[in-house]
Amino acid sequence: MTMRYDRWTWRRLVLPVSLVLNLFLVALVAGHLVRRQISEVESANSVVATGIAMAEASLSKTDAAAFDAAMRHGAPHYEPAAKELEQTRQALDQQITSQSFDPKAVRNAFAVWQGAWNRFIDAFTDTAVDALSQISPEGREKLLIQRRRAKAGLPP
Repeated sequence: MTMRYDRWTWRRLVLPVSLVLNLFLVALVAGHLVRRQISEVESANSVVATGIAMAEASLSKTDAAAFDAAMRHGAPHYEPAAKELEQTRQALDQQITSQSFDPKAVRNAFAVWQGAWNRFIDAFTDTAVDALSQISPEGREKLLIQRRRAKAGLPP
């Protein structure tokens, strides 16, 4: 028994396959766009979150838990400033890499970033001091060592 494909059978097969493929591609593109939007929101705190994670990784379990609790408690105070800092850093990066480099615009972007940095430090200081007060002297020493290693470009 041989199968015979005529035009009608071929069209009945190709149309559903084409629709499924198109739906898959639309879902793939939509997923990429949603993931990109989520990563942009998450990146607003990425520098701060990375720093906190590195700090916690160098601490004992007890100190890390206490540090984490204090940082989470203070997050509502410093997170808006951290987001602003990230946004101003991105704006500065855009000015620096602009095809039509404008020194005045870059200086302005630096000034805006510096203001955001100052607001972040003001908002973050109380939380950082509280978190440091919750850990042992050995834990605070480990954090200083970890910070020095990071500053020197050494692995934690």
